[in-house]
Amino acid sequence: MTAAAHLTILLLQAFRAGTPSRVPPAPRPVAATERVVLDVRFPPWQFTGTFTLRLGALRDRGVARDRGSLIGPKRRVERVLEGKLGTLTLRLDTRLRGAVYPPIFGRWQVVGATGAYAGRGGGGTFTAVDAGGGSGSPFERQTMLGRLSPRR
Repeated sequence: MTAAAHLTILLLQAFRAGTPSRVPPAPRPVAATERVVLDVRFPPWQFTGTFTLRLGALRDRGVARDRGSLIGPKRRVERVLEGKLGTLTLRLDTRLRGAVYPPIFGRWQVVGATGAYAGRGGGGTFTAVDAGGGSGSPFERQTMLGRLSPRR
């Protein structure tokens, strides 16, 4: 008798006996996420700048405002991105690499969202560098890459 035939007989016996079959539950589907690319620019040593966002077919731009600091003992920033399609509030945590000043790398995560971004969560990584103008500000240009969940 083949293994398939033997398994069929066992399943039929279990069914006739009224024993519930022990079929494992189906795996939960992994939530689909979308890649997000944010380009954030600040004037030298300023905490208000601009951003552009690409999320699938969604394109947005607007004002970026930071509270906190990417350097110092806490190295944590709350960044509010106010665009035409809605507002994203992010928390940034930095990791210094190499010299005292950048390149700076860190992680970010969504802590609030409105408008077209409402119900989305996620996060990613970022890097900050100067814009090459010699101003000494290491935070003028920031590239943020990550994944956002679909709207709930």
